[in-house]
This record gives sequence, C-alpha cells and structure tokens, in this order.
Amino acid sequence: MKTGRINNRNKFVLGPSGSGKSFLMNNIIEQYLTYNYDVVIVDTGDSYSGTCKYKGGRYIQYTEEKPITMNPFLMDKKEFNIEKIEFLTNLIFLIWQGPDSSMSSAQKSILDNVLMSYYHQYFNSGQEWYQNKTSEELILYLNKYNIQEEDLFTEYENEAKGHQNYYDILGITFDASSNEIKEAGRKLLKFYHPDKNINNPDYESDNFYQVYEAYDTLNDEERRKIYNETQLTLMKSNDIIRQSRSAEELNESFRKVIIRKIKELEEKLVVTELSFNGFYDYCDQFLPIYLSNKKHNIIEKEFNLRTFLFVLKDFYKGGRYGTTLNESADNKLFDESFIVFEIDNVKDNPKLFPIVTLIIMDTFIQKMRLRKDRRKALIIEEAWKAIASKLMGGYILYLYKTVRKFWGEAVVVTQELDDIIGNAVVKDSIINNSDTFILLDQTKFKDNFDKIASLLSLNKVEQNKIFTINNLNNKFGRSRFKEFYLKRGSKGEVYGNEVSLEQYLTYTTEKPEKSAVEYYVQKYGNYDEALRRIVGDLKIFGDSLENLVSLVNLYQNPLDQKINSFYGMMKKEHKGKNVFKTISQELEDRNISFSELINKKQYEKV
Repeated sequence: MKTGRINNRNKFVLGPSGSGKSFLMNNIIEQYLTYNYDVVIVDTGDSYSGTCKYKGGRYIQYTEEKPITMNPFLMDKKEFNIEKIEFLTNLIFLIWQGPDSSMSSAQKSILDNVLMSYYHQYFNSGQEWYQNKTSEELILYLNKYNIQEEDLFTEYENEAKGHQNYYDILGITFDASSNEIKEAGRKLLKFYHPDKNINNPDYESDNFYQVYEAYDTLNDEERRKIYNETQLTLMKSNDIIRQSRSAEELNESFRKVIIRKIKELEEKLVVTELSFNGFYDYCDQFLPIYLSNKKHNIIEKEFNLRTFLFVLKDFYKGGRYGTTLNESADNKLFDESFIVFEIDNVKDNPKLFPIVTLIIMDTFIQKMRLRKDRRKALIIEEAWKAIASKLMGGYILYLYKTVRKFWGEAVVVTQELDDIIGNAVVKDSIINNSDTFILLDQTKFKDNFDKIASLLSLNKVEQNKIFTINNLNNKFGRSRFKEFYLKRGSKGEVYGNEVSLEQYLTYTTEKPEKSAVEYYVQKYGNYDEALRRIVGDLKIFGDSLENLVSLVNLYQNPLDQKINSFYGMMKKEHKGKNVFKTISQELEDRNISFSELINKKQYEKV
C-alpha cells in the first residue's frame, strides 16, 4: 500500500480441495496474529480449530442446544445511522422472503420507515423532541401514522367551535344529499351498535348515541333545516371570534393540537426494548396504521402484513429461533484478538445459514469500529455463498469499502469455480474491491481457466506463472510444501508455503490427525506441550505419522513404551502385512478392547 501497488488490503482466495488452501490460510492467520491484528473467521469446515486452540482464541460452534446468538437491534444513539438501517432492512427482508428474492422499492420504503419509527420512539419518547421542530415538520411526521393535516385541522376547528357538529359525526359535507345521510348514518349505527361490540372492552356507548342523534336530526328535512340555521349562526359567531385573534395565536392553538396528537401516539406506541422481540411487537402496532394510509393505501400485493408477521414469528420469543436475534453476544468477544465462528451445523438450513452469517459480519463491523488501534481481518470461508445474493450485494459492497477506513481487510476463500463465474455479487462487490488475489494449484480448472483469467484480469504472462505452481522439482529435503500464486495489483509471483511438522499438525483438517492431537492435548493440558510431545514421540516411534495417528486413535491415549513395544511385536509377527488390518481382525475375533489385546499379547509373549 505504501508503494501504491495496492489500494486496499482485501483478498480473494481460490483453490480446489487438496491444493493446500487451508494450510496457507492458517499460516497467514498465524502470521497476522503475531502482529497487531484482530482476526474473525466465519468457517463451515472446522479448518481453523487447531490454530484457534494453539493461539488461545475463541472457537464458537453453532449447535441446536447452544446456538450462536446476537442482538443486531441493540445500539446506542450515536451508532444509529443510514448504514445500520440498511443492514437491518436487509436482515428483516432476508428472514421474510429469503436470500433469492428481490426487494421492491415499496417494501424497502416500508421496512425503512418502520425501523426509523421504532428507533425514534425508543430514543426520543418523553424527550419533548418536537419543541424544536416546525409545525410543518411535525405534520409530515404524523402523516406516517396516518394522521393527515385535514384531520388535525378538523379537530382544531371542532375545538374552536367547542363541539362536533352532526355533519362531522357522520363524516359528510354540509351539502350532503338525503341518500348520503342515510348511507353514512346506517353504516355508523351498525358499526357502533352495542350488540356488535359486546366483547369489545374498549367500546364506548356514547359513540352510538351521538351517531343516532346526528342521523335522527339530519334525516328529517324539517329538523335538518332548523339545525342548519343554528349552525350557520354559530359559524358566523366563531368567525368573528377567530378574526379578533392574531395569526400567531391561531398557529399556536393549531400547534397544540399537533403536539397533543404526538403525545397520544407516544403513549400508544411504546418501545420497551431494542431486540427482535421489541421490533416485532412494534411492527404489530405500527404497520396496521401505516399501511392503511388514507392518501396512499398499501395493497396486500405490495406488502402482505399477515404473512410478514407470520414468517417473522419464528424469530420471536417462543419461536423456533427465538434466541437467535434476541440475546446479545458475549461482550468479551469485542476484546478477543482471534475468534472462529464455526457454522457447519447450519449450512444446510437455507433459512438460518444466511442470517447467522450476516449477523456475524455485523459483529465484525461493530468490532472494527470499536478497536480503532488494531488491524482487523474478516475471513469468510465457504459461508460467503449464503449471502452472495442480489439482496446482500449492497451490504457486502458497503463492508468492503468500509473496512479499509478502519485499518482492516475482508478475505473471501472459495474452492468452487462455479461459485465465482457468473455470480454478479462476487464480481461487483468482492473481486472488484479486492486488490490481492491468491490462487493455488489451478490444474483442476485448466479447461475453464480462460473464464477465471478474464474475471481476475490475468494476462498471458500471469497465467503462465500460475501454471508453474507445484510443477518444479523443488521438493527435495523440505518439509510439507505447496506453492501458490500471489497477485498484488497488476502482477503477481509464485511463492512456496513450507510448514513444520508442528504447524502441519495444528493446521490439518484430517479428522484422524486432529483426533490424535486432541488425545495429546487432553493428556498434557497444553497445546504447545502436546505438539512437542507428539513430534518427539514420532521420532521414537520410527514409523510414519499416519501409523502413529492410527495407533493413538486406537489406544485413545498418547504413545508410551507399552504401546511402542506392542506395535513393534505386531510388525515382527505379521511382517509384510497390514498391521492395523490384523489388529482390527483380532479385536473382532476376540471381542475385546484394544488395551485388553495389548495385555493379552504381552502375556502370551511371556
């Protein structure tokens, strides 16, 4: 970066299975951790458990009994910004419609508005925030809650008159026809009838009698005529009173009506907590009001409230994933320098996988903002596929562009060619914002490599370098060694990744090898000591690492003199044969444990 070769630290890593990708990434991470680095990994293959234990990091695994939980809704007022709203809008839509759906502008506007309202009520309720706003701004605010300017003005007029006239009660104009009076009156009498509201605890019988009185008077031509003459006299009197008051007084009276409406709203729409539960409760209160807007009514096709609340209920208290978005992550995570989130257990859950991936990324962003004095790296293994949709494209792009400002980098690691070719999100958000590419042995992709070359802007010279990977006779006298191509900016070089036996045992993804190391860790209680012991035992053992691993897993303990003696004896007895196949056969024939077999063999020898 200092020389201008690259403009950001973001990386894209491509290597098929068996090419040494995990070893390279583990080695890079080990080097990062020796510097002033915080590393967060989202993994789906248990590739980093050894390095995590060796470095004393936090290894967090998703299980049904102990799911990874976050509360992305929790924030303070200074964290509340457009980017956060954008993230939460995407998260909610992801739960509702899934990663493959496209959000319409109407759906985005509705979700943005409910979130803005939710946080406004939480941060500002009871703060008299409206005192510094103009009446025009407050009217616009009330429009979201389906309270229009004409409603406020009608209420203001009624207050000025001191009562509601019969026309207002029936919701008709002064010049309404007889049929309009009948239609409006009968409709309201039916709506407010006591028999219909017998189970309604909020029912007020006065509403029915007011409507009845208004309908009964206006439906009679003679009585309507007398009533109209009386109303005209009252209106003239009120006009004279209003004309005697200044414009400032009138505006102030109207403003009092607006503020009273706001206070009534705050009492009704209460936000008790910032969590998915709190947000869900608020949606249940706010959205029926917002969607039935008098001027711009939202139809079900544009936003189906019933299915929205039904689908989101899975993440609400008592739901299948009720804890996932309601319980805050351990605050100590923000102080950890190395965290691995292992989410292999949810990779086949199409609903949960992208959501868990997304909230982990949001945790990294929070960490990135808080730990300003440290470098940071977010490494996303195959989990990136869960969020590489059009819906998440904008969020990934935001992450890639933002991470640079906070002394950080995002690294995406993949092994499948099909994942990157033709995926617009990968091209537009990930590759276009990564100045460093790492490619491991590409022989598997040789037939389709022109597509990779085009995507990564690799000219013929760079392509020729790539196809020298692992093709030179340079392995003699070296420990485990794999080559890779590292492109920074417009050109790259081929490097070798050579690891010690200790590193190999730490980085390995082979289950038997990991298991054997774990038996040593259990015995010696320290990863560092376990590695020293197993390497020392291998020298004494005098055979291959593969056989040592098999023996340790059979014995379920580290090697000792007794097991070494037994193995030597078995090799002599069954020279030229597969010793482990013989041992397995004897265990089956005698129906005894491995320890019992060792004791019997030694006894028989004596």
